[in-house]
Amino acid sequence: MKFKHTTSFVVTTLAATVMSNAAVVTIEALDLRGGGVFGHANATLTSGPGNTTADPLDWVISYANLDLDGDTSANDTVNFTVRASGGTNQRAWGQGVDTGFGNLNGVTFSVINVSGTTTDSGATIVFDGFTGGAIGVGGNGDLDRNAEINGNLVSVVSADTGSFQFIIDAVDFGTPAATVLYDNSGATTAGFGAVSARHHDLQFSTVPAVPEPSSAVLLGLAGGMLAFRRRK
Repeated sequence: MKFKHTTSFVVTTLAATVMSNAAVVTIEALDLRGGGVFGHANATLTSGPGNTTADPLDWVISYANLDLDGDTSANDTVNFTVRASGGTNQRAWGQGVDTGFGNLNGVTFSVINVSGTTTDSGATIVFDGFTGGAIGVGGNGDLDRNAEINGNLVSVVSADTGSFQFIIDAVDFGTPAATVLYDNSGATTAGFGAVSARHHDLQFSTVPAVPEPSSAVLLGLAGGMLAFRRRK
């Protein structure tokens, strides 16, 4: 029994060492519009929908300079597609995604086709979920628009400033959600301005690679097995 306990300790120690190198990274405020990805120098857009009305709308992205090994080296890259789907007459345009001017209903964002391994540990990169989302409301004159983001009501109300204004209201989910639904757009009174799904927070982490046992560990296990068999 002593040998079995020792073996378990060795394996557990190895697993703990691998796990300690993993990290969780959140790409915050990933701003997706018909014209591409905005505000993220590390994001390369392989293909995007452009300014169009379609279902689905796909942004194929490669995001570099992340530290998903947890080793302070920002040298990891993850590839993924953000998809908007389900909204009637949904469109990608200059301010984000909507379902016609002043409307944002039934649009679900998801992340598909995730791929990549970390540079230093070879761990597989996975998508944990969305941790937040935001609407943007813009226009000349008064602004008054709202919408639900995964059931959370967000709202923008602003008096006329005499020039164009664009205001964002965001929500944090607390725990990652597999998808984000933008729905039930409306207004508190008259309903001025355009409303769009503006940006999203995406959380990624890793599944540790299973290390090959070193020669020393294999020899130690072999010796332990031999001693156990002799004791029997």
